[in-house]
Amino acid sequence: MTSTPVNPITRALKRGLRTAVENANPNAESGVHIDPVTAAPDELPQQTGSVLRSTPEMRMFRRVLQLDDRSVRDSVLDDLATYHDISTEEARLRALHWEEESVEEWEAVNGSASDEARVAFYRTQQSWGFDLLWWAYLQSEGYADPASVLAYRWLQQYSPGRRHLDFGSGVGVTSQLFEEGGWKTTAADLSSTLLDFAQFRLQRRGQKAEYIDLAESGLPAGEYDAITAIDTLAHVPDLYGTARQLHAALGRGGYLIANFDIREPSRETVWHLYDDDLRARYDLQRAGFVPVADLGYGLVAYRKAADGRTRTLLRNTFDWLTLVSPPRRALRAVTRPVLRLLGKLLRR
Repeated sequence: MTSTPVNPITRALKRGLRTAVENANPNAESGVHIDPVTAAPDELPQQTGSVLRSTPEMRMFRRVLQLDDRSVRDSVLDDLATYHDISTEEARLRALHWEEESVEEWEAVNGSASDEARVAFYRTQQSWGFDLLWWAYLQSEGYADPASVLAYRWLQQYSPGRRHLDFGSGVGVTSQLFEEGGWKTTAADLSSTLLDFAQFRLQRRGQKAEYIDLAESGLPAGEYDAITAIDTLAHVPDLYGTARQLHAALGRGGYLIANFDIREPSRETVWHLYDDDLRARYDLQRAGFVPVADLGYGLVAYRKAADGRTRTLLRNTFDWLTLVSPPRRALRAVTRPVLRLLGKLLRR
């Protein structure tokens, strides 16, 4: 039996609807993580990315998280317990309840909207290491969006070279994946605590990467063929300025893969600076990035544009009209409640 080809227009409409639903439904908060081993069956969310879970790239992702012949879960807990000199049970509990600790850390630095307070929080907090590494474990089990694997698979096919930068590298799992795949990778982050933990994790696995502390140095110009910025740009106050730096750091024909982890304002999401993706997308695109592919789960691949003045002006005008012009904002205000309702229905 032959299957009926999907009309390209239908496919584009479905993809656009999915993206609109995702962007119109920011999470109010992350909440407590699940533990697939101890959770009751009815507490486990539906697994995602079933096709990806059997791919060589996902197997490689699980492998780089492991220590020796231990499971991913045991390896993740050992990383956290050894680095912080705590028991594996304490590491597990801190991973599950990371958000409570993160709020306390934010308030401990007199958390406010000032850039100084935000930087102090980024550079001293410990809770995100527990969150991000446990999130990587959940990705390996199919209980979280496999963002790093999606980015790696796409860039393996389309990147002009094998020089990679993970901007906002966190605990280093994306750099691990690229390093395992033969790329030269650099992990860059504003958080010195996360960079130290990432370096610890890679070293004990014999993996090599370069590291950039963004509080101490900028990005080299034209140095990378591909940049990933996963769950990062929502924490950047000057998104346009940062996007210009990323644009300059890419070589000719380079790609950026990024998403916008937008959240509704709350005590638990105060470090998420955007609750709407439109302005963020506009700032990224007017800095010289052209969207070329929707990878799913909110991830978008952007090409570094190198157009002349006229084409740049036309492109920026089109982006302004379709993303942040008053009519576009009014349309978003009207359609967003409907899309949020649709998102709730789709998740049932």
